[in-house]
Amino acid sequence: MNHLRNIEPIKEILFQYGNHLHANRIERLFYRKIPVYFEKGSFIIKTIENRFELKEVLKLRYQVFHKEYRKKKFPFGIDVEALDSIADHLVIIDKESEKIVGTYRLICSEFSNIFYSQSEFAIQGFFELPGVKLELSRACIHKDFRKGVVMNLLWRGLIKYMGEVKAKYLFGCSSIKTMDPMEVALVVNHFRSEGQLLNAVEAHPLPIFEMARLGVSFADGAIAVSKPVEDMIPPLLQSYLKAGAKLAPVPALDRDFKCVDFFTVLDIDSLTQIYERRYRQD
Repeated sequence: MNHLRNIEPIKEILFQYGNHLHANRIERLFYRKIPVYFEKGSFIIKTIENRFELKEVLKLRYQVFHKEYRKKKFPFGIDVEALDSIADHLVIIDKESEKIVGTYRLICSEFSNIFYSQSEFAIQGFFELPGVKLELSRACIHKDFRKGVVMNLLWRGLIKYMGEVKAKYLFGCSSIKTMDPMEVALVVNHFRSEGQLLNAVEAHPLPIFEMARLGVSFADGAIAVSKPVEDMIPPLLQSYLKAGAKLAPVPALDRDFKCVDFFTVLDIDSLTQIYERRYRQD
């Protein structure tokens, strides 16, 4: 098995090199679908307008997802996917440095029938629900700006974008950094007790990502873990749940990022009063 582990870094480099070759084409194909622009204090909130701004988004994502999160470096310094050309990219720009410090990738069902979530989950039942659907993905914030302000501004920009496309649902994959079956079972049972799970027919992991392969029964109240469940839920997912989001009852196993992903849905009509007051008032 050692030779297989030795191959993995080579496969990763080849994959990244392939992405780099496609990057220029993806950047050329990109165009802004929905204009959003406003300023708040020392920040600009907008959807990017051109390939040059897209390049800066891809650089920030590389810094966060690969250098910081995965502890890996690649020679091209970007995180790029084919979906980037069909998406809008909401960004927060720090006026002082003129740098992008936060971003969300937004893919709307008005412009695409291809979504990142489909790579991990069977969600045809979800797409049969009436209404415009807006996928959120590739959310990240520069490490020097994670004190809540930028996340709040991303929410404000998101609310404005939702209004422009008349979105009925927000959806996407929310990650929890563990692959420990007992920890995953604990988290799932916590979500169940809080009434935060979707109906199982609406979304389930594709076979290759099924956690059942680890022998986990999510109906069992597994609690033999060393940390409180609240400490395992990252701030981004906490913000979704506070807004009224629901999660698929079984997560997908993401081996690349050593985490589990929960398919997450927020019905805009169910947006909690707290978020209504905080973000719709502007």
